[in-house]
Amino acid sequence: MDAQAFLLQLESNTLPAAEFNHRAHLLAAWSYRQFYPAREAAARCARALSRYAMAQGAAEKYHHTLTMASLTLVYDRLDTMPECLGNWQDFVAANPDLLNGLPALLRQHYSEHKLNDDIARRAFVEPDLAPLPMSCLLH
Repeated sequence: MDAQAFLLQLESNTLPAAEFNHRAHLLAAWSYRQFYPAREAAARCARALSRYAMAQGAAEKYHHTLTMASLTLVYDRLDTMPECLGNWQDFVAANPDLLNGLPALLRQHYSEHKLNDDIARRAFVEPDLAPLPMSCLLH
């Protein structure tokens, strides 16, 4: 499925819940970046993921800080590897740590205490261990 078709399913809440795994989350982030500048892509992606979770009756699963922090890591990679912007398979092959180790990458920036705070679930909170590569959201 191409990026546009995937986003259409996500935004219309017709993507089967059984298909919405971690890989699909990354595909959503990558797909939005195909069509929008990073800041707008991040906002659209976060909104779509939140709405999708609500439509699936799983609103409590959406975590805004984890979403935004993950998006900054994905978009930072795309800034440093622009050749992967147009090809999902190339992006996944070049970034296995995002696919298989994103929680460990996030723990480099956030303590468990900070991420487990209810405020972090509802709104973005700054990392307490190391800054995120926020420059990717400037363009």
